[in-house]
Amino acid sequence: MAAPLRIDAEDGPADRDAFIDFPYALYRGHPVWVPPLRMAERDVMDRAKNPFFQHAEAQHFLARRGERVVGRIAACENRLHNEVHEDRVGFFGFFDVEADPEAATGLVEAAQAWCTGRGLAPMRGPANYSMNDSCGVLVDGFDEPPFLLMPHNRPDYDELLQGAGLTPVKDLVSYWISTRNTIPERFVRVVDRRLARSNIVIRDIDLKHFDREVQILKDIYNRSWEKNWGFVPATEAEFEHAASDLKMLVEHRVSGVAERDGEPVAFSAFVRDLNRILKRGSGNGRLWPTLWARLALGLKRIKYARCVLLGIVPEARGNAINEAFFVRAMRRGLEHGYYGAECGWVLADNEAMQKPIEVAGGKATKRYRMYETQA
Repeated sequence: MAAPLRIDAEDGPADRDAFIDFPYALYRGHPVWVPPLRMAERDVMDRAKNPFFQHAEAQHFLARRGERVVGRIAACENRLHNEVHEDRVGFFGFFDVEADPEAATGLVEAAQAWCTGRGLAPMRGPANYSMNDSCGVLVDGFDEPPFLLMPHNRPDYDELLQGAGLTPVKDLVSYWISTRNTIPERFVRVVDRRLARSNIVIRDIDLKHFDREVQILKDIYNRSWEKNWGFVPATEAEFEHAASDLKMLVEHRVSGVAERDGEPVAFSAFVRDLNRILKRGSGNGRLWPTLWARLALGLKRIKYARCVLLGIVPEARGNAINEAFFVRAMRRGLEHGYYGAECGWVLADNEAMQKPIEVAGGKATKRYRMYETQA
């Protein structure tokens, strides 16, 4: 007989350790799940290190049966989101749980009560901690490991969350594009012609002047994504923090900045899929004793990439820039030995982004889902 369930708010370093430890225990030995770096997980949750907390608050909860942790969840108030969207949405994230419907429901109810107590409704998620971070529950595409910064979970999470009273609100799709795909030459000629007609050229991201590039990318990102569902602009500190973490992974030869008459109007950012190395570690997410060596020796040998960001300012849309980025990435990727890249996520109803990916031979491989409580 199972021990009685209790839901505890995180209280102190021991609970923080238990919160971080739980998914490693839950998915130990899982053939597909990729253990993230523990130091990265701890930094994300550190109120002093993560600039997200300059405009947000969060509370972690643990589900226990006796002394055994059986689940976790975070509740979050993102003041910047609510200011931008002029609403009072609460968020939940870091949801992991055993196959235990009572625990799943208890965790969701605890997060919702925290949000309700702060005047926040509805509650949306999962987002770890925001839509600029890892988000969604995997609902299709369980057979392949996730790419960097993408979630993975058991197939029953969708049922557990809906059983806890949450309603699906938006799906997110990831695509795989192989560098071996054949792109019709006529299509390439049309793309090149449209770029030339608009005086648009695409250059590499300049790693030698990375700080300057980060400012350019931040401006384009915030301008190009501002009308997207759930978008929250990245603050200066947040963008610089994320860029610092990803700098060593950026594949500048595949990424690009589009300029019109010398002015940046769009960018694509591809990073090496670090998960290819993390998957071969011990499974505990710790650098020592062996994972650090794998990272040092194998980082530049990774032949899989992920397009983490792509944005075009509104006034430059309609000039085949999306298509040009994907054609360029495939050609450059093939030249440098890449097998392909994951492009995602993309909102499931964003046809303007889906079509150029599909023309480049992209195949939808994974689907993620966001949920809401009833307001």
